[in-house]
Amino acid sequence: MMIKSHKLGVLIVGYSGAVSSTIVAGLDLMSSGLASKLGMICETKIEDETQTIADRLKLPDLSDIVVSGWDLVNDTIEESLEKHQVLNPIDIGNVSLKTKALRPIPVPLTQKKKTNTEWGSIIEQLRQDINNFKIKNNLNHVVVVNCISTQATSIWSKSYESLDNLKKACSEHDSCVNYSIQYACAALLEYAGYINFTPNIVEIPAILELAHRQGMPMVGRDGKTGQTLIKTALAPTWKLRGLKVIGWFSTNILGNRDGEALAEPEANQTKVTSKENCLDQIMGYPVENHQVYIHYYRPRKDNKEAWDNIDLEGFLGYPMQFKINFLCKDSILAAPLIIDMVRLMAVCLKYKEFGLLPQFSIFFKSPVFPDEIPIEHDLFKQREMFEMWIKKYINLK
Repeated sequence: MMIKSHKLGVLIVGYSGAVSSTIVAGLDLMSSGLASKLGMICETKIEDETQTIADRLKLPDLSDIVVSGWDLVNDTIEESLEKHQVLNPIDIGNVSLKTKALRPIPVPLTQKKKTNTEWGSIIEQLRQDINNFKIKNNLNHVVVVNCISTQATSIWSKSYESLDNLKKACSEHDSCVNYSIQYACAALLEYAGYINFTPNIVEIPAILELAHRQGMPMVGRDGKTGQTLIKTALAPTWKLRGLKVIGWFSTNILGNRDGEALAEPEANQTKVTSKENCLDQIMGYPVENHQVYIHYYRPRKDNKEAWDNIDLEGFLGYPMQFKINFLCKDSILAAPLIIDMVRLMAVCLKYKEFGLLPQFSIFFKSPVFPDEIPIEHDLFKQREMFEMWIKKYINLK
C-alpha cells in the first residue's frame, strides 16, 4: 500500500482535555474553511518571503493531520467541547459529525505482575497503540504530545541517570517511572517524535540517551502561551533601554482541568518554577522580587486572567511601574502552538534530526537545550534561532 508522505499522525496524552479537544475541533473547522488560520506561526511569513512558512517548508496540510490520543475520561470530542466551553455553540455545531464522535484510546492503568519485556506492560501497550494508529491511518510519521496535567516534580532517582537503569526500573514497575516518562519511552521506542507541552520533567539523561539511540527528536518543556510569552517579550525591552527591573509580580487565575491540578501545592510549585526561570537569564542579573502565583478559580473555566506588575528603576534612579491585565482563553493560546510544532516536527523526522532541538525554544517557558548550547529565554533571540533553522531547510527538495 502506498504511504502518503505528507500525512501526519498526532497522539495526544490528555485527549479529552480542553487543549486537545480544541485542537481536534480547530483542525476540522479550518480544513472545512469554516475558521481562519490565525495564531499559528507556520501560517505567517518570514522576512523577504512571499509565501508562508508552511508553504516554503512544504509542511503537512491541516487536512492531512490525523489526531487521536489517550485519556482516562472516555468522552467524545463533542462531550469534551461542551464540558470545557472553550468554543462557542455555533463553532461546536459546525464541527463535523465524524469528528464529534471521536473518543480517546483507553489508558493502560496497571502493570501486570509478570512480563517478558524489559519495558513493562504499560509501555508495551502504549507502543502497540502507537503502532496500531500508524497502520490504521496509513501514516508516514507520528508525533506524541504530552498534555497531561501538571504533576509534582519527582524526587531524583538513579534510574534516571542511564538507559540501562531506566529499563530496569520499568521492568520492576518502579514508581519513579511516572506517566510522562512512560509515554516518552513508548513514543521514542516506536520512532515517534515527542513534544513535552507540560512542566513535568521528562528530559532526563536516560530519555535523552534513548532519543539519541533511536535517532528521534524531542522538544520541551511547558508551552509558552500567555503570561510568560509577554514576560519574555517585555524583559528584553527593559534591558534594551537600560532600565532596571527591581520587582515583577505575576499572578493568574484559571478554572480548567489544568487549573484544578494546580490547586495541589506540589503540582503548583512545578508550574511556578517553570514560569520563574526566564527573567534572570534575560536581564543578566537576579531579579530579587520576582514572584509568580497561580490560583484555581472554577467559574472562569478556560478563561484565564493574568495580572503583572513590573517595578522599574530608570534615569537618575526614578521609579516607574508597568501593569498588564491579560484576559485570554488558555486553550485558544495553546492549541495553535501544538499544531505548529507537530507540523514542524514532520520536517525534523523527514531530515532525521534527533535529540533536543533548540529551534523549538520559542514555543516553551522552560526550553531544554543540549548541554553544549546555552539556554536562551529572550523571545526575539529565540525567533532568530527559529528562522535560521527554517532557512536551512527552505530550499531543500
